[in-house]
Amino acid sequence: QMCIRDRFLCMYCKIALLIIYNHRYDANISRLEEIYKGRFQYIFHIVPFYDGNVENVIPIYEHSHYFSGYIAQAWSHLKDDGFTHFFIVADDMMLNPVVSEWSLFDSLGISERDCFMHEFLILQERERYWPGILTAFGWNPNVKGIEVMKMLPSIEEWRKRFDMYGLPYFKIPLKRLLANPRKKDWLRMLRQKRDLKYPLVAGYSDIFIVTADVMEKFAQYCGIFAATRLFVEIAIPTAMVLASDHIKTNKDVKLKGGAMWDDGDFLILKPYNNKLANLMNEFPEDKFYLHPIKLSKWH
Repeated sequence: QMCIRDRFLCMYCKIALLIIYNHRYDANISRLEEIYKGRFQYIFHIVPFYDGNVENVIPIYEHSHYFSGYIAQAWSHLKDDGFTHFFIVADDMMLNPVVSEWSLFDSLGISERDCFMHEFLILQERERYWPGILTAFGWNPNVKGIEVMKMLPSIEEWRKRFDMYGLPYFKIPLKRLLANPRKKDWLRMLRQKRDLKYPLVAGYSDIFIVTADVMEKFAQYCGIFAATRLFVEIAIPTAMVLASDHIKTNKDVKLKGGAMWDDGDFLILKPYNNKLANLMNEFPEDKFYLHPIKLSKWH
C-alpha cells in the first residue's frame, strides 16, 4: 500500500528501467518482463546485436567490457520520452521485491534529485590488486580518429569535480601495483609513472540511477569513454562524477548491496533451492539486490 509521498511521486516521476545484457541472452527477456512488469511501467532491454522483434528491446553495438557505450547508444532512443529517471540494472541481477518505480526512493532513503552508484573504489587506496588499474594507466582520450577532447571537461574542471566528492588524483602508490600476484606483470607496472593522465575512479557498475537533468551529459561521457576504450568499471563511476552534483552511494542508503564474490557469499542462496518463487517470497529484507543470479539455473 503506497504512502502519501509515494502517491505524490507517481504524479511526476517517470522512471525507465534499463536492463543491461552483457551478452545476448534472448531467453531472459520474457522472464525478466514477467518478474518486473508489475513493478515498473517502462522496461527496456539493452541487448547487444539484437535482431529480433520485441518492441521494448534496444539493440546496441559495443563490446561488453565497455558497456558504458550501451548507455550512450540507448540514450538516443529514450531522450524524447519524458523520463525523469533512468534506473540501470544487470540482466543477471534480482532486485528486492519491495523495490518498484513507486517505492524506489523511499526504499533507498534518497531524494528524487539524487543519482546513485553502489560505491566509489579509489584506485590509490585499493588493498587488493585489480587488473583494471593497468587500463587506467594506459587510457588517453586524445587518440587518432576520435575527436572528443573538446567534449570533455578541462583537466582543471575535472579535478574540481573530483575535489567535490573528496576523490584523490595523486600518484598510485607502488605497493598497490606490486600487490599483483602475477609477477610477469611487475616489469610493466614498474615502468609506469604511477600518475594518471586524468583523474579516474572505479566502482561496481551493475546498478545505478541517473536523473534526467544530467543524463545527456552522463551518456555523452559514457560514449566517449567506451569509444576510447576505458574499462566500464572506471568509465561509469568517472562519468557520474563528471556529470552529477548529487550522488549517493551504498553508505548513504537504507537497503544495502548484495553482490556475491566468493563461495561464502553464495551461501545466502542455498535456502532457495534455485527456485525464483522462493527467492521472491523470502528475499533478504536488508538487500537492495542480489547479483549474480543466473536465470538459466533457476526454476
